[in-house]
Amino acid sequence: MNRKREAVFMGLGILAGLTLSGPAAQAADHLTARPSSQSIYADGQKVEFEAYSIHGNNFVKLRDIGRAVDFGVTYDAASNSVYINSAQPYQEELPAAPSAPTEESVQAALAQLKQAYPTGTVYGAFYRPNDPLNRPFSNCDHCAGWAMLCSDAAFGTLPWKRITDPSWEQIRPGDLIHYDNSTSGHVVVVVKKTDEYIKVTESGLNNKARWGGQYFKWWLEEQPGYTLYTRYPQ
Repeated sequence: MNRKREAVFMGLGILAGLTLSGPAAQAADHLTARPSSQSIYADGQKVEFEAYSIHGNNFVKLRDIGRAVDFGVTYDAASNSVYINSAQPYQEELPAAPSAPTEESVQAALAQLKQAYPTGTVYGAFYRPNDPLNRPFSNCDHCAGWAMLCSDAAFGTLPWKRITDPSWEQIRPGDLIHYDNSTSGHVVVVVKKTDEYIKVTESGLNNKARWGGQYFKWWLEEQPGYTLYTRYPQ
């Protein structure tokens, strides 16, 4: 176990001890939760946690810590148990794929991601997709990692379909749009489509989520390598 994880687990133990100590009457007087105003840093980089102050201690979601520090957190509904694995990397808990995803269900999944990863939030690269041998991109960070994380959240384990030079009518929310640029290429996730443009979520070299980007139809259709990756069943 590396020192960073060791420190986190030690802190969790101390926090648990603090919250369980003291007489019940005293605890009851201090169980009012208030949003914490303190800044939290992981390896010198500020992270955005949903944190609450209770009796002078900060409480955050265990999954948020696992994502920031990179250790495994899983939940077993059958036994109502949470498991922490310090030897495994963090992996997002993805919803089960709907049998027949709709544009509405996909947009709802993306809206949940937007709450978890607002613009400027590091998304936890290096992302490990649920099917590493069958994916459209060879890397799992930067724009590709974020795109696959969004797609997995919306479609679960549904297979991919690649469409070269797609028509505008074929594009739907949740689809990935790729095009070549001066470095290698860029991929974005469609959030909404109009007759003239798509609104997207995307990431760059800093592995931070970005929402609200806009790409015009005429511009995309002129780009080399213009490709659609979709997981909607036909």
